[in-house]
Amino acid sequence: MTSRDVFTASEVSEVVARENVFDGAFECLRRIWSDPNALEARQLSSSEYRTRQLERELGKLYSPLYEDLVGQMGDHPVSSAESGSVVIMDALSLREGFQLEREFQEETDWEVELDWAPVERLPSETTTITQAWFDSHAPSAVNRDDYQFVGDMNVPQLPGTSPEYVWTRYPDKRLESAMKGNYSTENVSDIYADVKSLLEEIITESVHSEFLVSSDHGYVNHLGNNPYSLRDDLEEGLSGKFSGRSREVANGYVYQQLEEAGVIKRANDHYMVTGHYSWTQRGGTKRIMHGGLSLPECMTPVLRINTEAA
Repeated sequence: MTSRDVFTASEVSEVVARENVFDGAFECLRRIWSDPNALEARQLSSSEYRTRQLERELGKLYSPLYEDLVGQMGDHPVSSAESGSVVIMDALSLREGFQLEREFQEETDWEVELDWAPVERLPSETTTITQAWFDSHAPSAVNRDDYQFVGDMNVPQLPGTSPEYVWTRYPDKRLESAMKGNYSTENVSDIYADVKSLLEEIITESVHSEFLVSSDHGYVNHLGNNPYSLRDDLEEGLSGKFSGRSREVANGYVYQQLEEAGVIKRANDHYMVTGHYSWTQRGGTKRIMHGGLSLPECMTPVLRINTEAA
């Protein structure tokens, strides 16, 4: 790594030496994404590139990185909440989590703390995790008295139970169409502004003063340059076998090649693309994706807010 980066090679080595490598990775990600301009158009590509650099170097220095990440899945704080309001923001990532922590601390008298937790289940898809948490195939299909689905920017009456569960379609509702092909149609900073506004309204409308804010999964953003490179045969194999960042396990030499090269990993009867590998398909590939096995997808933000702490 170069002196232009936000972390040095020795710092990354210290991360690897920690008892839990992901706690160290979390602090490195904080240095990247807590910058007030990290989500702005001029700096976003740089922020994403540094995130990819961090993960690539961690993978080189610590070969069990993804094996350990798989091993930590489950027992997410959402699954064990006993009181207050639990807000699940679909596809909220640590990128937005660090911004929310910083701005709420600066702008309110709330007590605000940010930590991380691995996703509940793999692949990191909404359907997989909704099934684990609420025994339902989709967030909009959950039918419980203590649960409210918020499909747009309007917050309906909340359950008022303790705990209460609120699942929002933001930011994923806009992220899924934000970057298609080679062109950006929306600014990630604008999407974040809506996320923050929606969360503030949920907090205002809730009868609770304690909030656990998290997500079902994060996302990979393929915007800009990428230090993850593939041989032509592996790129062809990846684009031929994967239309997203995960798929059900199948037999074949191509899968064996990709797995031996560390491009994909098998878990829970699925193959998942590791790190920030991308591939080219006719018609262009979405720049924002999830379902794979990477730090931004599988390390979810856990924001704890107490509005009466002062």
